[in-house]
This record gives sequence, structure tokens and C-alpha cells, in this order.
Amino acid sequence: MKYTYLMEPEKVEEELEKFWNRYQSIINQEKPSREEMNEARAILFLTGNLYCEQVAVGAIERRLHLLLEPFSLIDFFIVIDSKSDRLGQLRKHALFNTLEKYYEVIKKYKNKCIEGKYYLEEERFLQRYNKMSPNPDMRIGYKWGFPIKK
Repeated sequence: MKYTYLMEPEKVEEELEKFWNRYQSIINQEKPSREEMNEARAILFLTGNLYCEQVAVGAIERRLHLLLEPFSLIDFFIVIDSKSDRLGQLRKHALFNTLEKYYEVIKKYKNKCIEGKYYLEEERFLQRYNKMSPNPDMRIGYKWGFPIKK
């Protein structure tokens, strides 16, 4: 959070990498404990959902009005993701460069995947976590939802 407030993308990336490495060390264990799996669950939820989807997006949005050419959040994402011709001009502003780097760090982290179909190895995590569930009716699903009973 500190580096988000200070808008230091390189430091944010280092901190997210620490979380990723811990998360991977847990889900790659042959027999992680229930406590470790709950730690992995917390890392997945806090970094993948809360931080990347809410905190980081809010941090960008709160600074967009400070740019030489103010943007809506969607327009900011579109300009970067589409590799717009306008990027050359926009990158002359230091804050735009910082926000772009920060966005790229968050996007890179959010899209990490080694195997499976969900970001941050969520599919593999869910399979392992649900196997350990003491109550078969209390299995979690993608993005923390609980499967609907038929």
C-alpha cells in the first residue's frame, strides 16, 4: 500500500512478486497444511481481487485528472492497451509514464498463469483447496463464489 500511495511501480512490482513467490511455494507443496492453504487463499484474494481490481484501479483513477490531458479510466486503459499513436506525446508527461508503468505492473501480475484457465493459478488453487475441505458442501468456486446447489 505504501508504494501505491507513493506511486512507485518498481517497488509495487517487488512486493507483488514476494506475494506471488509465497503463494507458489504453498500451492506447489506436496501436502500443504490447511493453514498454509488459507494463507494462499488470502494472498490470492487480497492481491488478485482486492488490490489489483479495486485499490490499483482506484489509485490510477484518482490521479488521471492531474495529467496534462485528463482521461476517463476506460480511455486511459484503451490508449495504453491499443498502443495508440498518441502514446509518444503522452509519454512526455512524467505522471503519465508513472501511471502507465504502474498499470503494466498490475496487468502483468493479474495475468500471471503457469497452468489452468484462470489468472494467478486460481484453478489449481481451487482444486487443491476444495480437496482439503472438511465439508464437501462448502467448496469455493472461481472468484470466491460458492457453487449453486441444484
